[in-house]
Amino acid sequence: MSGWSTQPILGSYWIVAAIGAALTLLLVVRPSFGQLRRSRQLVLLALRIAVIAMLIVAMLRPTRVSSTSTPQSAVLIILIDSSRSMTLPNTNEQATRWEAQLRTLRNSEPLLRALNNDLELRFYRYDSELHTIDFDGQQLALPNAAQGEQTDIGSTLHEAVRREWGKRLAGVVLLGDGTQTAYDPKIEMMDAGRELRRLDYPLYTVAFGPTGDNAQSRDVAIENLPEQYTVFAKNELVVRSQLRVRGLLNKPIPVEMWIQDATGNETRVGVQEVTARQDNEQVSFEMNYLPETPGQYKLSLRAAEQPGELVTKNNQLTAFLTVLDGGLRVLYLKSLGFEYGRIGRSLDASPDIQLDEKIVFPFTRDDWPLDFSNELEQDYDVVMLGNLDARVFREQDLQKLEQLVGSGKGLIMLGGRHSFGAGGYRETPLADVLPLTFDRFEKQDFDAPLRADLHVQNQPADPNDLRLVPLTLHPVTTLGTPDQNEGIWRQLPELKWSNKFHGIKQTPGTRVLLATPQEVPVLISGEYGQGRVLAFGGDSTYLWVSRGFESEHKRFWRQVILWLSQRDDLDRRDVWIQLPQRRFNPGAQVKFECGAKTATGEDVRDAQFAAKLTLPDQSVQDISLSRVKEGLTGLIAKVQQPGEYGLQVTVTQNDRQLGQAEVSFQILDQDLELSHPAADHAQLARLASMTSAAGGKAIGPEDLPKLLQQIKEQPPEMRLDVETKWQLADTWWDAWLFFAGFVALLSVEWALRKTWGLV
Repeated sequence: MSGWSTQPILGSYWIVAAIGAALTLLLVVRPSFGQLRRSRQLVLLALRIAVIAMLIVAMLRPTRVSSTSTPQSAVLIILIDSSRSMTLPNTNEQATRWEAQLRTLRNSEPLLRALNNDLELRFYRYDSELHTIDFDGQQLALPNAAQGEQTDIGSTLHEAVRREWGKRLAGVVLLGDGTQTAYDPKIEMMDAGRELRRLDYPLYTVAFGPTGDNAQSRDVAIENLPEQYTVFAKNELVVRSQLRVRGLLNKPIPVEMWIQDATGNETRVGVQEVTARQDNEQVSFEMNYLPETPGQYKLSLRAAEQPGELVTKNNQLTAFLTVLDGGLRVLYLKSLGFEYGRIGRSLDASPDIQLDEKIVFPFTRDDWPLDFSNELEQDYDVVMLGNLDARVFREQDLQKLEQLVGSGKGLIMLGGRHSFGAGGYRETPLADVLPLTFDRFEKQDFDAPLRADLHVQNQPADPNDLRLVPLTLHPVTTLGTPDQNEGIWRQLPELKWSNKFHGIKQTPGTRVLLATPQEVPVLISGEYGQGRVLAFGGDSTYLWVSRGFESEHKRFWRQVILWLSQRDDLDRRDVWIQLPQRRFNPGAQVKFECGAKTATGEDVRDAQFAAKLTLPDQSVQDISLSRVKEGLTGLIAKVQQPGEYGLQVTVTQNDRQLGQAEVSFQILDQDLELSHPAADHAQLARLASMTSAAGGKAIGPEDLPKLLQQIKEQPPEMRLDVETKWQLADTWWDAWLFFAGFVALLSVEWALRKTWGLV
């Protein structure tokens, strides 16, 4: 079948007509033929008409379109599920889904042999990848078992269709249970369906397995256990988790908690029975554990295996437990106020300081004294008192506090309206502990105005009256290098006010560490027995934070605690590793950060870092690091092998090792293929319905032979209409031929005119 058409220049027949008319008018104005005979005049005129005609033809650009029908082969793709979920039971029979799938294919082999004469058949099995199945025209070379670890329907379906691009597809037949378990599919299932819809290819899905009835399978699974815990030694850890229960209603399920130390020794530390009242219920529970020794541990929750469970790997879940040295514990007894809250937040920023706070409200004075015996019986390293009147405490509690300091604990009293002498501590056991002397008239009454003789206030005329000046280089007041320290203190905002001390004891170990420019003492250190004591008169260091000196605020108060706890080794280095999570799926990328800090919390930057990864098989790999703003970062590429991994970072400086840190993480060995026994027929049906316009649909296994028979009786269009197009001057040979003819006409006309004496 063919046809002719024209495509005039500039898309307009009027332009061609106008040019043709102009050229024709040139013939009306007859050229001078002299005395030529009539016959010769007609020859020259005919040649000119032929030239004009060729020009008009060239401007019309004649086009011939023809189509031919050629035979084309069509392809039928058949995909079968070879993942391990097909080993689960099929619906209402003893056979597995895999056996039911093979039986369906074997029953369809006669039709497949018949179809092989008309279509190209392509057979694949799929799990996480696509695998070819050989077919010799008579019988399928099917595998003996389904062994795939994951199911990736979208990627394998897309790949099977991609391999047949350029050919006509009679359809795609997808067999399986519809469960998608791939961690990170390259092509999502619905994206593959949309591509088939765009190509107008029908998809037929054949589903196996029971749908959604979880009661048909028994299963218990530990879920929602946090990945990591950090707790101080001898502090109770509360472990909260959930147990999902299917098919085991009203049956107590024992759950055990186990702790594994760095040497691999395991100890059972608790057991609890959990009972589900509804099917597929998530039952919350909690268990307690009191760690005794600092270190790195693994904490595991294990639900007892139940009769009839198909999957038991999800009966256990592991978390990583870091137990910190419990020696650095701080008891913070305080009143209300911006200063006291801000100090608490700064100390909480230090991971190795456990801060326990208790607020005493001034309006509870009718209930004073309060009982602090429970707090003082615990093993705290430092006690902080923030603006608490002495009448808050019982006499025996103050005596206990005095004994604690004498035995080596630290004490700091912070400034406030009711601290020191103003708080009535002259007649208490703490009078001997604090590095101050008191006057018997110092008491500040609650309802009386603030006494000017007991407090130094910042005067607007001279705001530098309460700027703090370090009088000596001391671990508490060291905020930078020796040549920078004084300049840092000059930049810090001045205090609003401070307590005025009556006097300072002249005892060994008593020193004024901070004072105003007028030499009014603000921070005084002292010793009592084996313990250390600080008296800080200021109550407005929160201004440092509000004016941009948050790091200096954190460092100062951390150093206060370190010195009071007698851990003021400023040369000590702490190496740290931070993982955002500790449990990963296979194939995940593990990103971590690391660094080193001094004992005062400053980053160590002039050091060399080396990271190594220990794999579950105990092989070791080096991990490259790159520097970021607050340390270094490393990336471990996709990790596939399930098991426990160890990450170690070593820091050296000038060929001397500063420290080392280790952290573990886990690649989960969860059997997702078997964790969800229910087949997903609905998902396969949705996928097939996306191609319903092309005839796609979901069918039962028993209907597969009918479908194959229908495809045989109504095959897709097996001929392809190929359209060809020719246009004047489309190819070089016809363009040159036309041009040669045009030049030939002009040449003949000119030659005749010359021969006949017209030129």
